[in-house]
Amino acid sequence: MEGKYKILLIEDEPNLVEMFSVALNGAGFNTETIKDGKNALGAIKKMKPDLVLLDLVLPGKDGYEILKEVKGDKTINSCLIYVFSNLTQSDEIEKALKLGAKDYLVKSDYTPSKLVAKINEICSKSKSKK
Repeated sequence: MEGKYKILLIEDEPNLVEMFSVALNGAGFNTETIKDGKNALGAIKKMKPDLVLLDLVLPGKDGYEILKEVKGDKTINSCLIYVFSNLTQSDEIEKALKLGAKDYLVKSDYTPSKLVAKINEICSKSKSKK
């Protein structure tokens, strides 16, 4: 992979942060993590990730607020955001997609290796569009 694909994982559960970041870094991705919503916008602007995995339930600021802020900021509104949450109600999913999430991944459906496979699939699709 030329130039590492940059992923920002916004997740507050330490065990999940560890498990998924280790798997993503091990697969060759440049993965950074932040554990609260209030620092999300600054981290996205600084890192300019290729992909953001965004939890919805976060301390400081929830994922919906972060989606609104990112989509309202011209410098980062093209950022690819995938919601990565265990909220499974259809209205939660619909709200996230309406606010600009590219897709909605239910955490409990993903083992670390399944998440790596999904990210590889997303990478290959986004590279073919460039």
